[in-house]
Amino acid sequence: MNYPRTIGDSALELGPIGLGVAPLGNLFSQVSDADAQGTLATARQHGIRWFDVAPLYGHGLAEERLGRYLRQSHGPRPIISTKVGRVLEPCTTAQPPAHFVAPSNFQPVFDYSRRGIERSYKDSLRRLGLERVQILFLHDVDRLSHPINHRSLVRQLLDEALPTLRELKEQGRVDAIGLGIDEWDIGYEILASTPLDCVLLAGRYTLLDQTAFSSGFLESCARQGVAVLAGGVFNSGFLAGGSHYDYRPASAALIEHREQLLTICRRHDVALPAATLQFTAAHPAITSIVVGTRSASEVNAIFEMSRVRISEGFWSELRDAHLIPSEAPEPKD
Repeated sequence: MNYPRTIGDSALELGPIGLGVAPLGNLFSQVSDADAQGTLATARQHGIRWFDVAPLYGHGLAEERLGRYLRQSHGPRPIISTKVGRVLEPCTTAQPPAHFVAPSNFQPVFDYSRRGIERSYKDSLRRLGLERVQILFLHDVDRLSHPINHRSLVRQLLDEALPTLRELKEQGRVDAIGLGIDEWDIGYEILASTPLDCVLLAGRYTLLDQTAFSSGFLESCARQGVAVLAGGVFNSGFLAGGSHYDYRPASAALIEHREQLLTICRRHDVALPAATLQFTAAHPAITSIVVGTRSASEVNAIFEMSRVRISEGFWSELRDAHLIPSEAPEPKD
């Protein structure tokens, strides 16, 4: 099978690891401006050439911080991806924070109309200080974000939102278009109806959730030449010791599942975050992974984790315990 290494017909090469800028929008806890700039600079020093962001992250704050870095930095520009599907409306009263602490004074509002997508993209470019980005994703179109009237939403996506993205690409205003989703099934449906270059899939091929593999979604994308970009490899930080799983407080069952993984990790002297990073990256259908960090030290740690040697015995024990599928590609020692 010919697994995509570039993004669509753009010849964009993202590299094995990209930087997710969501934490720099104060995801779960505040990040100082100095730490945000240090995180971005350290990522570039490590050779990361893809930064992923969205209007949702800090309600514009993450894009503003990334834009400030881009204006002040020197050398080759990184590849930038952002997302459409929400517009940011000014608000005069404090809004209850969802996942972001002390966000900018805007309220995200879903809008998948042609006008909403054009506005969202224009506003993102202003915050980023750019004339264009290379990759534009349609954000959060799954049932998790739209549990009510999802079928009506899918019709709007196919009739209006996705044609708008295709026009942006045809006009040369972006190089590649795709989906930014948390559920693989909506990806299946949309890819069966319209051509796309890539899918940024969060949290569905990790040491806690391999449904993108067992469903056949990863191989289906490869057959269609659609690059899969894996986000959420730590499931909102849960596999790195956090208390949230997919942006929600983790359940007792998930905590017990993580403890099973940790027990095997201790026997083999393996750090769980290193194991999950390497497990996700090992699948050949995954063109690149994007990892969110909030400090320079976390960026450094990611690269250390990617180079840690993990024995074949560790992966064999995970298979024997039915914690990963028997056919899942194994990272090479």
